[in-house]
Amino acid sequence: MSMTTYIGFNFPVEIQDDYTENEVDINYFFSVKENRQIVQAKHFTTPYVYEIETKGEPIWQMHNENKVYSPHNYEKAKRTFHHVCDFLKKFLPKGDYCEIYICWIGEEGEEHEKKLALLLDQLSVDEVEIVEKCLMMVRN
Repeated sequence: MSMTTYIGFNFPVEIQDDYTENEVDINYFFSVKENRQIVQAKHFTTPYVYEIETKGEPIWQMHNENKVYSPHNYEKAKRTFHHVCDFLKKFLPKGDYCEIYICWIGEEGEEHEKKLALLLDQLSVDEVEIVEKCLMMVRN
Protein backbone atom coordinates (compact mmCIF):
# COMPACT_ATOMS: atom_id res chain seq x y z
CA MET A 1 0.00 0.00 0.00
CA SER A 2 1.27 3.47 -0.82
CA MET A 3 0.68 6.88 0.68
CA THR A 4 -0.03 9.53 -1.92
CA THR A 5 -0.29 13.29 -1.93
CA TYR A 6 -3.09 14.60 -4.13
CA ILE A 7 -3.15 18.19 -5.34
CA GLY A 8 -6.04 20.04 -6.90
CA PHE A 9 -5.84 23.13 -9.11
CA ASN A 10 -8.33 25.48 -10.74
CA PHE A 11 -6.51 25.04 -14.06
CA PRO A 12 -5.20 22.06 -16.02
CA VAL A 13 -1.54 21.11 -15.69
CA GLU A 14 0.50 19.66 -18.53
CA ILE A 15 1.84 16.31 -17.38
CA GLN A 16 5.44 15.50 -18.22
CA ASP A 17 6.09 11.78 -18.60
CA ASP A 18 9.86 12.06 -18.37
CA TYR A 19 11.74 11.83 -15.07
CA THR A 20 13.07 15.17 -13.87
CA GLU A 21 15.51 16.27 -11.20
CA ASN A 22 12.98 18.83 -9.90
CA GLU A 23 12.35 18.82 -6.15
CA VAL A 24 8.59 18.85 -6.86
CA ASP A 25 6.74 17.32 -9.81
CA ILE A 26 3.06 17.16 -10.68
CA ASN A 27 1.91 13.95 -12.34
CA TYR A 28 -0.04 10.72 -11.81
CA PHE A 29 2.23 8.41 -9.82
CA PHE A 30 0.27 5.86 -7.79
CA SER A 31 -3.41 6.60 -8.20
CA VAL A 32 -5.88 5.65 -10.88
CA LYS A 33 -8.50 7.97 -12.32
CA GLU A 34 -11.19 6.64 -9.96
CA ASN A 35 -9.07 7.53 -6.89
CA ARG A 36 -8.64 11.09 -8.13
CA GLN A 37 -12.35 11.38 -8.86
CA ILE A 38 -13.16 10.32 -5.28
CA VAL A 39 -10.73 12.92 -3.85
CA GLN A 40 -12.18 15.61 -6.10
CA ALA A 41 -15.78 14.78 -5.13
CA LYS A 42 -15.16 14.18 -1.40
CA HIS A 43 -12.49 16.71 -0.44
CA PHE A 44 -11.69 19.25 -3.17
CA THR A 45 -13.46 22.24 -4.66
CA THR A 46 -10.86 22.45 -7.46
CA PRO A 47 -11.70 20.67 -10.73
CA TYR A 48 -8.25 19.29 -11.70
CA VAL A 49 -6.62 16.62 -9.52
CA TYR A 50 -3.06 15.31 -9.79
CA GLU A 51 -0.40 13.99 -7.45
CA ILE A 52 2.71 15.64 -6.05
CA GLU A 53 6.00 13.80 -6.13
CA THR A 54 8.83 15.16 -4.01
CA LYS A 55 12.45 14.10 -3.90
CA GLY A 56 12.87 14.50 -0.13
CA GLU A 57 11.21 13.07 2.94
CA PRO A 58 7.40 13.00 2.47
CA ILE A 59 5.62 16.05 3.85
CA TRP A 60 3.27 13.83 5.85
CA GLN A 61 6.27 13.07 8.07
CA MET A 62 6.13 16.66 9.35
CA HIS A 63 4.17 15.95 12.52
CA ASN A 64 4.72 16.40 16.24
CA GLU A 65 5.50 12.74 16.95
CA ASN A 66 8.40 12.86 14.48
CA LYS A 67 9.48 16.20 15.93
CA VAL A 68 10.03 14.37 19.26
CA TYR A 69 11.03 10.84 18.24
CA SER A 70 12.63 11.33 14.84
CA PRO A 71 13.79 14.95 14.61
CA HIS A 72 16.10 14.15 11.69
CA ASN A 73 13.17 12.90 9.56
CA TYR A 74 11.01 15.78 10.76
CA GLU A 75 13.62 18.31 9.58
CA LYS A 76 13.95 16.54 6.23
CA ALA A 77 10.15 16.61 5.78
CA LYS A 78 10.15 20.29 6.69
CA ARG A 79 12.74 20.97 3.96
CA THR A 80 10.55 19.09 1.49
CA PHE A 81 7.55 21.20 2.54
CA HIS A 82 9.64 24.34 1.93
CA HIS A 83 10.31 23.05 -1.61
CA VAL A 84 6.57 22.46 -2.14
CA CYS A 85 5.78 25.99 -0.91
CA ASP A 86 8.48 27.54 -3.11
CA PHE A 87 7.12 25.60 -6.09
CA LEU A 88 3.55 26.75 -5.37
CA LYS A 89 4.61 30.40 -4.99
CA LYS A 90 5.92 30.29 -8.56
CA PHE A 91 3.29 27.94 -10.03
CA LEU A 92 0.03 29.32 -8.59
CA PRO A 93 -1.26 32.62 -9.92
CA LYS A 94 -1.42 35.32 -7.23
CA GLY A 95 -4.80 35.14 -5.49
CA ASP A 96 -5.42 31.54 -6.58
CA TYR A 97 -5.32 28.46 -4.37
CA CYS A 98 -4.72 24.74 -4.54
CA GLU A 99 -5.84 21.91 -2.32
CA ILE A 100 -3.66 19.10 -1.03
CA TYR A 101 -4.89 15.83 0.46
CA ILE A 102 -2.66 13.06 1.80
CA CYS A 103 -3.91 9.50 2.31
CA TRP A 104 -3.18 5.84 1.68
CA ILE A 105 -4.26 4.58 -1.73
CA GLY A 106 -7.74 3.12 -1.23
CA GLU A 107 -8.68 5.50 1.61
CA GLU A 108 -9.62 8.46 -0.61
CA GLY A 109 -13.28 8.31 0.40
CA GLU A 110 -12.65 8.43 4.15
CA GLU A 111 -13.14 11.61 6.17
CA HIS A 112 -10.14 13.89 6.56
CA GLU A 113 -8.72 14.02 10.09
CA LYS A 114 -7.13 17.45 9.91
CA LYS A 115 -7.84 20.57 7.88
CA LEU A 116 -5.46 23.48 7.33
CA ALA A 117 -5.80 26.82 5.53
CA LEU A 118 -2.37 28.22 4.64
CA LEU A 119 -1.30 31.51 3.08
CA LEU A 120 2.01 31.16 1.25
CA ASP A 121 3.11 34.75 1.93
CA GLN A 122 2.37 34.48 5.68
CA LEU A 123 3.38 30.89 6.28
CA SER A 124 5.30 29.90 9.40
CA VAL A 125 6.37 26.37 8.52
CA ASP A 126 7.37 25.61 12.13
CA GLU A 127 3.72 25.92 13.15
CA VAL A 128 2.40 23.51 10.49
CA GLU A 129 1.75 19.88 11.40
CA ILE A 130 0.95 17.52 8.54
CA VAL A 131 -0.40 14.02 9.09
CA GLU A 132 -2.10 11.43 6.90
CA LYS A 133 -5.68 12.30 5.93
CA CYS A 134 -4.73 15.96 6.14
CA LEU A 135 -6.60 18.37 3.87
CA MET A 136 -4.85 21.66 3.10
CA MET A 137 -6.04 24.70 1.22
CA VAL A 138 -2.99 26.68 0.17
CA ARG A 139 -3.48 30.22 -1.16
CA ASN A 140 -0.89 32.25 -3.00
